[in-house]
This record gives sequence, C-alpha cells and structure tokens, in this order.
Amino acid sequence: MNNTIFITGGAKRIGKAIVAHFHKIGWNIVFQYRTSSESAQTISEELNGIRSNSCFAYQADLDSLDDINWLCNTIQKDHKNLKAIINNASTFYPKPIAEIDEEDWESLISSNLKAPIFISKYLAEDIKNNKGSIVNMVDIYAEQGLANYTIYSAAKAGLYNLTKSLAKELAPNVTVNSVSPGIILWDETNPPDEQKQNKMLSEVPLRRMGNEKDIVSTVDFLVTKNRYMTGRNINVDGGKSLG
Repeated sequence: MNNTIFITGGAKRIGKAIVAHFHKIGWNIVFQYRTSSESAQTISEELNGIRSNSCFAYQADLDSLDDINWLCNTIQKDHKNLKAIINNASTFYPKPIAEIDEEDWESLISSNLKAPIFISKYLAEDIKNNKGSIVNMVDIYAEQGLANYTIYSAAKAGLYNLTKSLAKELAPNVTVNSVSPGIILWDETNPPDEQKQNKMLSEVPLRRMGNEKDIVSTVDFLVTKNRYMTGRNINVDGGKSLG
C-alpha cells in the first residue's frame, strides 16, 4: 500500500510543488485548498491521469473548525496509511499595529496557527500508528519579527513552538519539524518593485532568491530520510537569518 501525504494549501506555489514531488515518487496525495478550485481540479486530473485514484483535492476553509473537523474525518475514513502531514497553508498580508482589528487577528492566527494545531489534534493517532512525520511551514520572521506584520510573525512564532511541543508530545513514534523559507517567491498580490527586490536580495548572503525546489528538497528529507531529528527548524533562506 502506498504511503499517503496530506498537504494544506496544495493548489499553488510551494504547496503545489510539494504535491507534484511526492506524487512523482509514488505517494498518494490528499491536499486542501480554499479558493483555487480551478488549479486544484487541474492538478488532480493531471496526477490521476498518470496514476488513477492517487490524488484527492478537498475544498475547506481552515478558518473554520467545522471545516477542519470535516476534512480530517474524511481523511481518516477514505484515505489509509497516512504517513505525513505538511501544514503549509498560510495567510500573509501587512497590517500596522495601529490598524489591526479582531478580523485581522482571526484571519492571520487561524490559517497560520489554529489550523495546524487542530489538524495535528485530529490526525495525531493516525500519524502515530503509522510512525510518520509532521512538517510545519514556519518563516524566518518567526524568530526575527517583521514590522507591519505583527500578527503574522506572532502566529508563525507560535507555530515554531508548536513544532517543539508536538515533537515532545508525539515522540517516539512521530517526528515533528519545521521549515522556515526565506525569499522564495514574491508576493502574488503585492510584489515589491525592482528597487525593493534588489535591496532585499542584497541582504541575502547568497545574493539570490530561492525557489520551490529548495523547499521541496528539505521537506522530502524530513519526510522520507530523517530518522533522528525532531523538534527542529530548518532555515532555507540563503543565509538571510544570519543577520
């Protein structure tokens, strides 16, 4: 029986690349999306065309505990041998501290912290029984903080510490680690202009941005090769977090 991997935010960007990689190496794929229905359908059709009944996409709002509960119940009922969870989905936008409101709090905390907590809660026994792994997508700003992204940075810091706490709680049968990407892809909705891009890249020792493959290879290591590392965070950032 093939291993199954569950990825949140799997219809675009880094999540999409993780989906494609694990399908290519023979895993069955279950992924969540919220609004990218056209992309999700295309991915599912393409991958199932390669190997039938190997990829399943589910629309769910990770701000909603009801949706999370339904999604996890569906995975437990319909998909066997769950071996890995990738908490990848994220909401990211700037909001100066003077302008934040409860809606911003709910939006940024829910996808970045609440959803990973409750997904881990509902699927913990499945992962333990299969001696699997959980990988949380954090951010280098979980440790550094980022002006005008106060709630986002706080949520990612919480996810960073959730990683360490779950590593202790789910041991010895489950490894729990996190990945902190640096500059991998520019913001789709509000990309920086060329001058700001150059300034940002000048702060990266390797003087270039990364790409999805850099993150995918790290996730692959944590899921398929790692046997003795848990509760750790890996910065994939070209050295930017060195300061």
